[in-house]
Amino acid sequence: MGGNRSNNFDIVKKYDITYLGYDELYVEEQREKYEIAFSKIKPEGRVADIGCGTGLLIDYLTKIGFLESIKNYVCVDLSINMLTSAAKKNSSCHKCAFILGNAEGLPFKNKQFDYVFSFSMINLLDEPSKGVAELMRIGKKRIVSIVKRLKHVGITGKLLGETEKDLILMI
Repeated sequence: MGGNRSNNFDIVKKYDITYLGYDELYVEEQREKYEIAFSKIKPEGRVADIGCGTGLLIDYLTKIGFLESIKNYVCVDLSINMLTSAAKKNSSCHKCAFILGNAEGLPFKNKQFDYVFSFSMINLLDEPSKGVAELMRIGKKRIVSIVKRLKHVGITGKLLGETEKDLILMI
């Protein structure tokens, strides 16, 4: 997820080790962000989940009935263990695809997705603006959560809401 190889290696190593406990540790924190975003929008068409982790967003969208209006759902993560966990949990989702990839160089065409989501990933990048540029390039509508302390990096957009530590933006 970061631009330099050393940071990428450190991030992959961290998540490849901690993926088993990720859901237990972060499900409530992520759910709070999702509730803010999805109280304002209903995704449809082609959707990309960049930095999908263990697939918590797919779980949430399924529970609230929003996955039904999505034609294709593409999950991207840099950690093979996180991605494998997401794929196993959602093996019956025939509209879902799981791709190992880097948020700073996504293998998609310009404006290929109707919605691009990135929750709790931008803050892991060495160059958040590079990752945001990729989200802007591949998606027509982009929803991101960023740690409030990153406000200074110049990521701007419509504020959908905030949690104690994160801003949820439509960029």
